[in-house]
Amino acid sequence: MRKISILIIGFVIVTISCNNQKTSKVKPSEKLTTLDGALVLADSLIYGITTQANENVDSSEIAGFSSFLHGEFIDYIFEQIYTGNLKAYDFLSEEELSTKEVKEIEKAEGYSRSKVGKIQFNEQWLIDKSGILTKRVNSMTLGIERYSKQGTFLGYNALFKIKFNANAQ
Repeated sequence: MRKISILIIGFVIVTISCNNQKTSKVKPSEKLTTLDGALVLADSLIYGITTQANENVDSSEIAGFSSFLHGEFIDYIFEQIYTGNLKAYDFLSEEELSTKEVKEIEKAEGYSRSKVGKIQFNEQWLIDKSGILTKRVNSMTLGIERYSKQGTFLGYNALFKIKFNANAQ
């Protein structure tokens, strides 16, 4: 029951955060560089992508991700969690989830990896000395589709966050 409550609360937060355009924590007038001299364009740029079609998604948005290997990507994330190469974190509390807790999420009624339909990224954007733009994913949050009892698409519930950068938020 605790996990379901967390998923519902996570949905509300993902919905709010996905609807609010967040930008870098760096003030536009400040110029930050990395140790190797790359210019930091965005230290913490947050945005979400829809990874599969549903009744509320513009078909042109999905067309942009036609080459995205959804199943392979989601399977990879879970495999990496289960082997200990990646850590999952509770979306609200930021506490690390155990492998057992992640397996419990997968066993929840109505859950399926195929229902992961949104990914919210937190990225750092850099331009190196040669002018090449690089994006580093600090963290990502997986969102699972949520439907009403009548089958109407309602939005996404946050499953958990994966942090690639130990300081990611």
